[in-house]
Amino acid sequence: MHNFEQVKDVLDHGRQLHADLRGFYDSLNEKDQQARVKMLLEYLSRHERHLEETVARFEGESKKQVLDTWMQYAPSIDVGKLINTETIGAHGDMSVDEVVRLAIQFDDALVELYREAADEADISRVKDVFRNLVELESHEKLKMVRDTLMFGDM
Repeated sequence: MHNFEQVKDVLDHGRQLHADLRGFYDSLNEKDQQARVKMLLEYLSRHERHLEETVARFEGESKKQVLDTWMQYAPSIDVGKLINTETIGAHGDMSVDEVVRLAIQFDDALVELYREAADEADISRVKDVFRNLVELESHEKLKMVRDTLMFGDM
């Protein structure tokens, strides 16, 4: 559970989660993995770097007035807990399907994080920020799933 004070805190948290996911995929990639799984993990790491940069750019382009809006928000899903180092240890040699399922689980949690923030927001401009992020994350999830299908076909 994480309480945020301002909209920018939620965005910073989302950006950090993408960085943590990138680190997670990089750590998995250091383990003894099949060649296809290694390529998939490299793809997912690049994908998370792109999303981290996109959220940072999104935050940079948002109006200061919106970013500084105060809100009280406690997400019911702790994405950070899904990424902890114990999870890395539990996932030694994984299949492509297992990695994709894990990536989808992470993406679903991030979508839910922003959806809950949108639902909790009282101001329409703040709702719009989080709805846009839900749309972005949902679109990127579909793209990731489509792109990762090729790793199973190799």
